[in-house]
Amino acid sequence: MSNQPERDDEPQPQNADAAMIERARRKYGAVGAVVASSMLGIERVLGRKPKDEEPAVWEASGEPGDIDNDGITIDVDDETQVVSNPTARRRTRRVVKRRPNGD
Repeated sequence: MSNQPERDDEPQPQNADAAMIERARRKYGAVGAVVASSMLGIERVLGRKPKDEEPAVWEASGEPGDIDNDGITIDVDDETQVVSNPTARRRTRRVVKRRPNGD
């Protein structure tokens, strides 16, 4: 394993995949580079690409309710309604282990 600090005089890879492999090589040695490149190869074979999705943001008039204590009801359509009951307050149980007396 190689824990050498990065140097500015080393050539920098141009694309993200090569940069990831080079970073793994510097941090974990040849085994790290092999593992990183094999993971990238599997990712390419499977054809999975990350989706660029923007986060959904809704504006609400007021503070959100406490669904843990109050529950929640959602109207899906005119005939369907989803109801989630509030969770029951459970008392936490304390477990005490007693040591046998040496008397």
